[in-house]
Amino acid sequence: MGLPLSPAADSARSARHALSLIATARPPAFITTIAKEVHRHTALAANTQSQQNMHTTTLARAKGEILRVIEILVEKMPTDVVDLLVEVRISCLKRYVSNLN
Repeated sequence: MGLPLSPAADSARSARHALSLIATARPPAFITTIAKEVHRHTALAANTQSQQNMHTTTLARAKGEILRVIEILVEKMPTDVVDLLVEVRISCLKRYVSNLN
């Protein structure tokens, strides 16, 4: 990025930095919040009327950044994060199975 940053680029950089700081300070809160957002996103995707706008959601646009932060968390504090990710994955699977019935 060239300096000086545009207001939009500066805001995006600040948001990425803040997301990383929040995630490393409070991994359980970050992972739980992301899991809830993914669940909400999945529920919206099930609605046929909203499928046209799914690629423009904030979660879809932030996918790369979220995965980057989770990767950092796994590298820095694997034992704390792995337990949370397994718990979230099991919860997602339970919801998926209950939606099939």
